[in-house]
Amino acid sequence: MKISDRKLEPPVDARGRIARTYLYMQDAYERFKISSSQAKLMAGWDKMYPVSEWECERASRIEKTQGNKNKIMTERCKLDN
Repeated sequence: MKISDRKLEPPVDARGRIARTYLYMQDAYERFKISSSQAKLMAGWDKMYPVSEWECERASRIEKTQGNKNKIMTERCKLDN
């Protein structure tokens, strides 16, 4: 994590995962809100840094354990795999 001028900048290889986490939280939890500028940033990172095979495998394992789907990952993994 890079910190400068009171701004945090996550590593490039983590941005897609971070974006999809925020998008999932916003979708799954009504009380979780992000600003429109944050939503635009997360949507951009989601597109710029596509899901990896491991992310899809992890989402599948979580779904089997928890019994609920992560719609964000379901959509991304079908598109990319």
